[in-house]
Amino acid sequence: MVDSVISVACGVLSYVIGPIKHQFGYLISSKSFANRLKEEVRNLENKAERFRNAAEVARNNLRNFYREFTEWETSAEKALKEAGDLLDDFEKATKTCCYGTLPDPCYHYQFSRKADGKIKVIEQLTQKCNQFNESNIAFINPAPGNVTALTPTRIEDKDVVQSATATASVSFASMSMNLRDDDVFESRAQIMKDIKEALADNSNSVVGIHGMGGLGKSTLLEEVKRIISKEKSFDWVAKADVSKNPDIKMIQGEIADALGLSEIKDKESISGRAELLRRRLEKEESNKKKVLIILDNLWEGLDLNKVGIPCGHDNKVLGCKLLLTSRDRDVLRRKMGCDKDFLLSGLKEEEAKRLFERMVGDKAHDDEFKPLVNVALHKCAGVPFLIVAMAKRFRDANLLEWNVTLNKIKKFKDEEINDSINQMLQWSYEKLEEDGKALLRLCVTYGIPKPSLEDLVRYGFGLGLFEGVSSMKEARESLSLQIRTLQASSLLLDCEDVDGFKIHDLVRDFVAFVSLRDQPLLVLKDKVKSVTEMLKDKPRNCMAICFPYVDMEELPQELDCPELRIFLLFTNNECRVPDSLFNSTRKLMVLNLTGVHLTHSPLPFQLLENLHTLCLDHSSLEDGGILGELKGLRILSLKYSKIQRLSKEIGQLVELRLLDLNDCSNLQIIEPGVLGSLIKLEELYMEDSFTQWNAVDQTPPTNASLIELNNMKNLCTLHVSIPDPIVIPEDLNVMNLTKYTIRIGDVWHSSIHKGSCALKLKLDPRSDIFQKACIRSILGKTDDLFLDKLDGIEQSICTLSQKGFPKLKHLCIWNSPSIHYIIQSPSHTDFKTLESLLLENLCNLEKICTNNISSKSFSALKVVRVNRCNKMEILFPLSLVRELPQLENIEVLYCKLMRGIVEADESGKLELNNLHILKLWYLPHIGNFSTAESAPLGSTSDNPVGTRIAFFNGQQVAFQTLETLEIVGLKNVGFIFSLSMVKSLTQLKNLTISNCEKMEAIVMEEEGLGMETSEILAFPMLTNLHLAQLKSLTCFSRGKCSQKPQSQDSVKSHSIALFNREVRD
Repeated sequence: MVDSVISVACGVLSYVIGPIKHQFGYLISSKSFANRLKEEVRNLENKAERFRNAAEVARNNLRNFYREFTEWETSAEKALKEAGDLLDDFEKATKTCCYGTLPDPCYHYQFSRKADGKIKVIEQLTQKCNQFNESNIAFINPAPGNVTALTPTRIEDKDVVQSATATASVSFASMSMNLRDDDVFESRAQIMKDIKEALADNSNSVVGIHGMGGLGKSTLLEEVKRIISKEKSFDWVAKADVSKNPDIKMIQGEIADALGLSEIKDKESISGRAELLRRRLEKEESNKKKVLIILDNLWEGLDLNKVGIPCGHDNKVLGCKLLLTSRDRDVLRRKMGCDKDFLLSGLKEEEAKRLFERMVGDKAHDDEFKPLVNVALHKCAGVPFLIVAMAKRFRDANLLEWNVTLNKIKKFKDEEINDSINQMLQWSYEKLEEDGKALLRLCVTYGIPKPSLEDLVRYGFGLGLFEGVSSMKEARESLSLQIRTLQASSLLLDCEDVDGFKIHDLVRDFVAFVSLRDQPLLVLKDKVKSVTEMLKDKPRNCMAICFPYVDMEELPQELDCPELRIFLLFTNNECRVPDSLFNSTRKLMVLNLTGVHLTHSPLPFQLLENLHTLCLDHSSLEDGGILGELKGLRILSLKYSKIQRLSKEIGQLVELRLLDLNDCSNLQIIEPGVLGSLIKLEELYMEDSFTQWNAVDQTPPTNASLIELNNMKNLCTLHVSIPDPIVIPEDLNVMNLTKYTIRIGDVWHSSIHKGSCALKLKLDPRSDIFQKACIRSILGKTDDLFLDKLDGIEQSICTLSQKGFPKLKHLCIWNSPSIHYIIQSPSHTDFKTLESLLLENLCNLEKICTNNISSKSFSALKVVRVNRCNKMEILFPLSLVRELPQLENIEVLYCKLMRGIVEADESGKLELNNLHILKLWYLPHIGNFSTAESAPLGSTSDNPVGTRIAFFNGQQVAFQTLETLEIVGLKNVGFIFSLSMVKSLTQLKNLTISNCEKMEAIVMEEEGLGMETSEILAFPMLTNLHLAQLKSLTCFSRGKCSQKPQSQDSVKSHSIALFNREVRD
């Protein structure tokens, strides 16, 4: 009985004490629980890491995950995070509780209970993980009811920026330059910076690089890719080489490798691979991931849809960005929708030399080799590929080998270098249409680096290069288009002129070489041979000959060139043309004999029945009668010639489209009816030339009259000088003119700004020129208007044209007392296209415009020059000047009553953010750049108070881009800048101040504005400073100068120092 009671008692006691012991274990074994939890976390992390990598591969390959796995993955991540947080808290608690001396029983009990629970959860997740393997967590095709959506999982501490292994062009790979050297070429560094900025711009989805082969486009891309990957500006970077014959599968594979899309290898068809790649890229876009795909070496447009890159119907990429290279700019712009493209040019001279010397070694610095280095580099044209090839060729060669090789290269007989050049240029040349090749050959024939666009259109029209064109206008348009195509292929280079271009020696020699077999060209490039010797050695089938500005005593008696189409001779010493020179050149179509001596004999031209273009500029031709038999002539240029008479035989040239008589100062007679016979003429140039026009009613006529121009129904370009407006017929038809320069009166004004439709008038007070319908009809389409001695009109020039001046860009008015305003209210006329306004000696001009005119009336204005307008007091009201965002240049000179440039109001500070030049000369009444409207006239004259303020107050005006400032003859100005104004002059380069008799200092401190008196004045860009005849000047900055002269002063006046350490330039 007792035993049973004891047994029962022990069982009860065990049941009661066990839980108590377990709970007590929570209290005293917290550290043990922490260690167990850490161990289980490590086990689960190891398992999770293996499947995390497998899951990443599956996601990259667009696989779907089984729900069981994704639920486990989510639970595991949650458990690991919670366990980590719990352990972090425990670690902190054990260090901080009771300052680390006594434990907190309550906290340790709670921690142990939570840790015990987490241990059990993690153990279960670890056991569950053992059921998975890499083949059963995901599947390719959806299984209904058992599919979970693709959801990206963030992978910590893993660089997700990946890139494809670049496959460089085999031909150029061995000769590429290493941009990772410390000696990075500055030109390449700048373009890499530009590319990165363009890619960072959200408005650009496609960025391109174009340029001639061999310039290093692929090498540049490799460096850009390396930098972008390092900076992690994109989540994914892929690169593929497209090449001349694109392998779509290879391109897809290179992109897929970079994206980790290994499943693409299981797809055989191009369309299947494209679909897989497209889905992957669309997934990255939906996940807000940034993807850059680099496509190198495009020869033609690439169908992005076929590759699998998402794009619109116009082949414009969607959802990612493209970086492209091509030799042809048009491929980038027209076929790939490029938003921003950059031209990769050759290396600069010093960069090319550095690269060559680095590869050749010390030999390049030897005195005997130095001249040859320069010859070799000139041949390479800054092309890295050629520089490297040349350097490798010369690295182990002696002096003799250098000389022999360079001579061969010069004659295009060095096979190794020729192969390199052909490799660079052959594709671009062969890709051209035949008319493009013909134009390039014409550029080469011209013989100079910068061919004249005007000469090319005249030669090209004569040669029939412009297929399908029927007018000079169409020929010019066709030429512009072809030049653009050649520039896009880098066979012609851009230059600083708006419409200009260049052809490099490298291209010129190549074209001459490839033309040698079928259409040989002969161009005198040096004085190694005389002209006669060269002509003897020429092939008989020579198609073109050019001697650009050569000195020769005489020409051969006959050119034995039966296939010759174009002969260009520019001579400096008026050599005589033999009568038999062209007896064997009956196919000649273009002939230029600049500077030659011509007799009165027509014999040199009598057999040239196919001649279409004839240029006799600067020639001694005195009478045009000898040209009358050239019935097929389309273009005739006699500019700067000594011609005195245009005889009736010229009237037989009824096929003539262009006649150029510009600057024929000796031309006194054009026989009546000659011009009227040229019924097909489209362009007539007679500027600074013939002026002896007959009036329409003169009988008998002794010279040409302007009414003859009405017979030219196709005339669209006219340059003409008409000294006497009386001879202008009332019914002169000028409506069809699209380009013109018409000078009426004794006008010798030469505009700095060249317009295509210029009208220049110097009027007699009795003239009724503006009553003539022909003048009124062209005022509305004139873009360059010069008016001198305009009188007898109402106060504004707006009354001159009922249609206004919608195309006027340049307006110049001189010596016109009737002008009070340029625009006077009320008026519907504005000058929204006006870029320059030049006003001189307008004695009654009060203002440029009256109040209440449209604030946009001068919105395009860039240049304002006002000279000797002695009634003007204010140049601009502030309300108007705020609407001149493009204003670059202000010049106000010799205006006696001018008291302010800007009429101030209460609307705050004026910032002229585009102003580069400001010149203010001899304005005796002006005291401040900005003046109040109500200021009385003369308030600053001889007023000592007026000299106590700065002319430019930084609280009123700021010039952030001003580069040149000239202040001359402002006698009432005591200070130029306030201290706050100086801070806006960060771009000032040229500062001139002279003849300002009351000038005390250049810079004046401002009181009460919180400016630090110890602050250093800085003119960071100032390079030219001129201070002269400033008799009151004591220092540069008031309050910042010493009164003792210093030996290091760069400018001194009256032995008082102007500068000290607080003024910097």
